[in-house]
Amino acid sequence: MTTAQLYTAALQHKVTWSGLMQAPGTLAKRMARRQEFRHAFVPLLQERDQILEDIGYQRYDILRALRLPLSQDAMTYIESKRLTRPTEQSQTRLTR
Repeated sequence: MTTAQLYTAALQHKVTWSGLMQAPGTLAKRMARRQEFRHAFVPLLQERDQILEDIGYQRYDILRALRLPLSQDAMTYIESKRLTRPTEQSQTRLTR
């Protein structure tokens, strides 16, 4: 390995560790936010699909949000999915 390659590898390692060693509060906040999400959405998985659709969610989206890494906000993900889904009014307009 050349000196330049060793230096580049060392920098990549340092960047990785610096990303992990950000303020401990950041990780704690992410974990707390994910716990809030789980507390709110896991009980919804016991409902029928029709009820989930009535409130604007799909079972798949909830399950996917629960499996997101902590670096991604599950609440932002699920709300973006809900807002991009066509509403019942827009679907009836399309069929007329």
